[in-house]
Formats: sequence, C-alpha cells, structure tokens
Amino acid sequence: TVSGRVFDAETSIALPFVNIVINDTQFGGTTDIDGKFKITSPVEIKAIHLSYVGYKPVDYEISGKTTGLRIRMSRTEYELSEVVIVPGINPAHRIINNCINNRSINDPEKLPAFSYTSYDKMIFSIDLDSITRLRADTMEIDTANEEFRNFLKDHHLFIMETVTKRKFMYPDRSNEKVIATHVAGIKDPIFIFALSMMQSSSFYKERITIMNKEYVNPISKGSTKKYHFQLEDTLYTDRGDTVFVISFRPLLNTNFDGLKGVISINSNLWAIRNVIAEPAITKGMMSVRIQQMYDFINNEQWFPVQLNSEVILNKVQVGDSTVVLTAGDNSADTSNYKIIRMPFAFGKSYIRDIDLHPVLRKRDFSNLAVDVDPEATHRNDDFWLGYRVDSLTQKDINTYAFVDSVSKEANLERLMKTYESLMTGKIPVWYFDLDIDRFFGYNAYEGFSLGAGLHTNDRLSQVFKAGGYFRYGFKDKTLKYGGDLDLMLYYNYDLKLSLFYMNDLTETSGVSFFDDTRSQLNPENFRSFLISRMDRAEVYKTSLEFRTLKYLMVNLAFSKSLKSVTDDYVFIEPGSNGTGENSFVFTEASVGLKYAYGEKFIRNLRRKISLGTKYPVFWFQYTRGLKGTLDGEFDYNRYDLKVEKSFTTNYVGTTSLRLSAGYVDSDIPYTNLYNGHGSYRPFNLYAPFSFSTMRMNEFLSNKYVALFFTHDFGKLLLSPKGWFHPEFAIATNIGFGWLEHKESHRNINFNTMEKGYYESGILINNLINMQLYSLGVGTFYRYGPYSFPYVPDNLSGRFTMTFKF
Repeated sequence: TVSGRVFDAETSIALPFVNIVINDTQFGGTTDIDGKFKITSPVEIKAIHLSYVGYKPVDYEISGKTTGLRIRMSRTEYELSEVVIVPGINPAHRIINNCINNRSINDPEKLPAFSYTSYDKMIFSIDLDSITRLRADTMEIDTANEEFRNFLKDHHLFIMETVTKRKFMYPDRSNEKVIATHVAGIKDPIFIFALSMMQSSSFYKERITIMNKEYVNPISKGSTKKYHFQLEDTLYTDRGDTVFVISFRPLLNTNFDGLKGVISINSNLWAIRNVIAEPAITKGMMSVRIQQMYDFINNEQWFPVQLNSEVILNKVQVGDSTVVLTAGDNSADTSNYKIIRMPFAFGKSYIRDIDLHPVLRKRDFSNLAVDVDPEATHRNDDFWLGYRVDSLTQKDINTYAFVDSVSKEANLERLMKTYESLMTGKIPVWYFDLDIDRFFGYNAYEGFSLGAGLHTNDRLSQVFKAGGYFRYGFKDKTLKYGGDLDLMLYYNYDLKLSLFYMNDLTETSGVSFFDDTRSQLNPENFRSFLISRMDRAEVYKTSLEFRTLKYLMVNLAFSKSLKSVTDDYVFIEPGSNGTGENSFVFTEASVGLKYAYGEKFIRNLRRKISLGTKYPVFWFQYTRGLKGTLDGEFDYNRYDLKVEKSFTTNYVGTTSLRLSAGYVDSDIPYTNLYNGHGSYRPFNLYAPFSFSTMRMNEFLSNKYVALFFTHDFGKLLLSPKGWFHPEFAIATNIGFGWLEHKESHRNINFNTMEKGYYESGILINNLINMQLYSLGVGTFYRYGPYSFPYVPDNLSGRFTMTFKF
C-alpha cells in the first residue's frame, strides 16, 4: 500500500483527481478531492506515474517510505491549443454522448428518494507562498509587514462549519435541516447558506450554477456541437472499469456562458467519476472553481460524496508589474501578460450516511428548502467530533478564537444584523428600523418628496410589528402619512393579521396585488417616476394572510377608501340627471391568491427568504364592491389576474413572459378602472412589463388583457471584445381593452384599444459595466391600429439599468 498527498508546486494547494498508475501498468487510481491517495496492489509498488491536465507528468520512485508521501506537480508553461485537429470522429464524443444518454440513470435526483448527512467547512485565507511571489510594491497587502506575515502563518481570515441532514423525494421535494452551525464571531447563522449557494449539488443538470450564475453543462444535449472535448488519458480500475479523462471548453468563437475543465467518466453506467470546472471566461478580480467527486454507493448508484468550491483572486502580471484584474481585462491575447491566480476561499462538503432507500412521505416535506434547528448554534465539541472529517487544525482553532474576540470587541454580530437589515431596505436603530425607501421619492405628480418611516423590529418583538411614515411632495405641496400593525399569529403557516391606515396618493386606475413588495432597485419600479395622474386616498384596511396547500398564499381583506380626484374629472352616475361627482367612497371585500408551485424558502433563526420557483406563478384577486356598507357607493365585482414565467434555453437565452388581465362588471369611476399601464417618454429608463410607447393614461378600460414578452440573448449574438460586452434582448408587448359606459366619464381624454395595441423593441444591455450595475440603451416602436401617422411619434428611446444582485 502506498499513500500520500499531491500538491501544486507553486501554490501548495492540494490537487484533486490526479491520475496515478503503478509501475509500468495501466492500473492505479486517483487522488480524492483533497489531493489524498491510497493505492493497494498485490505486487510490490516500485514507482508511481502521476499525470494531470495542465501539469507536467511526474515519475515518483518508491523507496523506503510508503505512507505520508508529499508529491508536488508543476504547471506547464503553455495552455492547450485553441484548435486541436483530430482525425475523423472525435473519440471523446462517443464517451460524452454515452454519459449524456445515461444522465437519467446516474442523476441522484432521478431516484425515488434518498437522504444523507453533509459536513461543510468554509475558510477564507491568504496563502503567504502565493502573495510573496508578487512584487511587494505593486500589492495591496504589504508583505514586508512582519506582524501581518506572522498573523497569516497562524490564522485564517474567517472560518465556518455546518452539519446538514438532507432528504429528497422525487420529483422535487427536498429539505435540508441545519442541525449544527459554527460561524467565527457570529452566533446568529446569517451566512450558513453561503457554501450551498456556490455550486449545483450535482453535475447532471442542463445548467450548472456557480455563484448564482448559470452555465451550460458540457454534459447536456447538443454539447458536442458547442464544446471542444479532448480525450486526455485512459485509466483502469481494480474492478475492471475504464475511466476516461476528458478536458472540455467552449469552441472558439462561441458566445454562450460555458465552462472549462476536466471530467472523468467511468464506463460503469457511463457515469461521472469526478469533475473540475470553472467559467470559461474570467471577468473581474474573482473567479470560482468547483470540484465534485462521485462514488458507486452499495454497487447500485453513483452519488456525489465530496464537493469543493474554490474562490480565486485574479491578478495580471504585465512584464514586471502586477495589477488587479478588473472586468473587461479578459483579452483573447495573453501573450503580453499572464494571470496570477491567488486562492482566497475554500469550501468543502463531505457527504456521508447516504441512504438510497429511505422511508419518506410527502407530508415529511414543507416548502422550506433549508431550515435551521433552534439548537444548531449550541452544539458542544463532542457533537462536532462525530461529524468532522478531520479534526480542527491549530490554525483553525486560532482563527475561531481570534475572530470571536474581535467580534465581541467590535460587536460584529450586531453589525452583521445591521447589514442584513440594510439589504432589506432597513436601518436598525435600537428596537426600530428606519425605512430607507421612505427617505426620498419622485413621481411626475408630486415631484420630489422627502419623508421618513419607522417600524419596530425583531429586537422588540417577533410577534408584532408596528410603525408609520410621512412624506411631503414639493410639487403638489401636500403631506402624506400612514401607519400599520402586523401580528404574526402562527409562524409556520405565515398566518398574519394586519391593520393599515393611510392618507396618501394612489395611481388613478392602477392595478396592484396584495404581495406587491418589489425591491426599490427592481427596474419595474422605474415606471412609478412617470405617474402623473393620482387620486388623494384615505384608506382603512384590515387583512388576514396565511399559507395553505403548501404553495398557496391567501389574503382576505376588508377596506374602506375615500378617493378624491386631483383634476377636473367627474363621474356621471346613471339617473343622476348629469350631476357629476369627483370624490367617491369604496367599501370592498377581497380575496387575493398567489400560487407558486414548487416555491422554496430558506429560513434561519429570524427570517424566511424565498428562493423562487421554476414553474409559472399565478396571482388572482377578486374584489367585491359593497354599496351601502360603511357608506360604500358602488356595487361591483372586480377580477384581476397575473401570470409570470421565465425560463432559460441552452444556446438560445432567457425568455420572460407575463400575462395580465382584469374585468370590472359595473359602471364605476375612472379611479378604479384600468389605465393601460403605459410608460412613455421620448427617452427614459426602461420599465419591464409596461408599454414603452403608450402615453400615460392614454387608454381606459373596464376589461383588458395584455401580454409582455422579452427574450434576452445575453452574449450569444456578439463575441466580447476587450471591455466591450454588449448583450442583446428583444421585446414585444400586446394589449386589448374594452370600455363600457364611456358616457359616464367626463372632462378627461381617453381612448380604448379594442383593435389591439402592438409594440416591439430591441435592448442593448451591459454597454457600460459599473460592477454593481450595468447600463445600456434600447428603442421601442409602436405599430398597428393605434400607431401615429408621424413615424417619430411611434418611437421611444430607453436607458436600461441592470443590477448584478
């Protein structure tokens, strides 16, 4: 038996999946995901031969010592050729196609059920051997500082561990229960999901997720026409299987989001044995490499047993200088510089206690994809010893002690909670949160507005939240204000009772649903800047909200609204002898439904966050106008519907669809009808899911239907050139609307769109990359029955703004 570990000679990083053969045979094995190997042979092992894509082969003679070997491999000084000529049919294609054809057999998530336990460990660290190879006068870190160098010898920057129990039931029921978590300096597990979000749990999906970005899997349909595969090595196992080592990367002049790396495929069921992958194009100062290793569990099913994630800081060396690599530096010409890759963070997941036939029931699963045991942060050392693959090193222990002391001194946990609140639009101050979105606002009617909002937070109570706001508009010169109280009655079913009051403005004939809580940075909110017709509204409302049938949210509400128009509009009621009104009382009872099949949530000890769903999401809202109840003046039924779906197709791009429809069955004032949802300005910010060429309040309807279609090609249409990375998208929007009792609405101009409203546009995104967001341009054109005779009137220019988070 020969055992040891293999490292990169330059960085001292352990090398996973290095191919090892013994003596002069074809038999041997590979290192595991931590670079470790153990090879047993019936004959004496005199030498081992190591090979690894991108590294020089090593012949290592075995003399004397046979355990604890430390072998170093050096990188080759050249990259693989851009074009590799292979005679006839590429032999790697047969192997890749066999692997693709057997995905349904080998993908663990095609099993009826499974369960396992995972120990995860993530470390942020700076390796002294890496940084000292860079010139000190060009580095952000002064390596001459002896005190800091000594610190790095004995400490990491940060460390965290979790133990998770996962259970799965076909087709998509999955739950991860975090039973233990230890985060340096923080007791509240805010970041426990960081590692699981870094990569897909299996390499058999059509698209692989790395750091929340999707890439086309080289093991997917049609990949042999988009990827270059090269058979690098062939090995044999002690059970007679053949292992094919194949490198992959996108073909030259292809523009899709692809991966590069090395995959080993076992002839036993043509399954993935191990894989190393990273984005084919490195942009910015950080990149991520993932590694996965599979084992044949119980001689029955290939299953992932180790997952690694490695975050790498990229620097570019140009001659004798070293500079930080920023977005746009990814040039095709690398002859004048080389990229120096400095590891910064390492995440490791070790999967064990794999049960391929657990007894599970549907009722064992909720909509929580990840949940945290209340005792997860209180586990003792004996508990951890039962799950850690290796005991903590002295460097790990030093890191926990140091970060814990710093956290206590600087109140780091409170700072982290503050950061979490800021990401949700709050500034925590003692027992209260200041609402950031209330500080400043703008729309065409109010002009600029200043205000403030204050609500209690979890530090005061997790059962109730109370607060209010005020805002002053400098154009309309009026003060608006409101308040609310929420009582969480039963957390597991999101059962919440709410009381609400406001004296504010609402959009005339606008549409809203009970869960309209989009982030202020959502481009869809840009339309609110253009609203020019608003009603003064005093609203009293109570609602009961809860979740049922796992994926259905229900909102039951009762409200009274006094609305006053802010222009010359009057409503002529039938039988009123022409007398018009401009203020109205609406008493309404409503039922709002949101059905998101497959929607998953993450819940830590304080918050529940939606992960969304890959299926269409449906909203339906029924509102009953109650005449004579609490001074209600109108008797009507209103029905509102919204359906959304987005999906990505390999090599084609991402398609987004929204269908909206509404119907009011009685003659009621303009204020509660439908205005067409236009967002026209000659040149303005692009607001998705609105009509870019439709004038504000141009149309009026008591029933309508609208379809919004957008397809984003991403980088597929144009190869990136240096810093220039434009991304193209097309859009088409169609709407129909009808209005009964047109004679009831006086002193306003409006049209109806029974013949159909049509517009199409093109968007060029990512023309200017600002790291946190990118800017682009676009234009829309109006055509069909409601187009204007003068062509420029049908055009609308757009600025696009896309946020990276």
